[in-house]
Amino acid sequence: MAEPALPASAPTRRERRRLEIRDRIVEAAQALFETNGYESTTVNEIAKSADVAYGTFFNHFPSKLDLLRELSDLSVRDLFESLEDVSKRPGSFAEHLVWLFEDAADRTEQMGPKTRDLMSAMMTLAFPESAVTDDRRVRGAFRGFLEEGRAQGEIRDDVELETLVDVVVGSWYSMFLSWVHFEDHPLRERASAAANFLATTLTTR
Repeated sequence: MAEPALPASAPTRRERRRLEIRDRIVEAAQALFETNGYESTTVNEIAKSADVAYGTFFNHFPSKLDLLRELSDLSVRDLFESLEDVSKRPGSFAEHLVWLFEDAADRTEQMGPKTRDLMSAMMTLAFPESAVTDDRRVRGAFRGFLEEGRAQGEIRDDVELETLVDVVVGSWYSMFLSWVHFEDHPLRERASAAANFLATTLTTR
């Protein structure tokens, strides 16, 4: 008979302290990037806002670009959390899809005045380094979402699932790209329109 698995050991006080400092740096950087822009924010300003020594920053991130990549990774994790949250809500697949797009647009528009600059930096500087991995994770998240809808009989089955994934993921990226590049782009309005069109197109009649 196999030995029972030992419970995972709790993080030490030193490890908890390290994680707490890292989180402070990330939160401080995101706030500064959203307010002042990525290029205009210095490591010294981030360290000061996070209440850590200048050198401590580099114990956690080799450079400001590595911190930007961390924020890019967090945005993908936010998507996973949103998909998990929406799956617990009452309502149909169509309603969940519309809520997902509109909620993402609302939260983006509520961020700081330099959020466009931050997202542009994430796409042009951070994203290329991890594009394949991040795209695979995003596609996997939406694939699971669509698979669940199909299992419940709400998603059309006359089109290959990967094609539906292509359409939804493409719309998701496009909505943010347009907002980043065009200042007058009505993100919430376009997100709602795109999601309602997708909901009508993807669901069974």
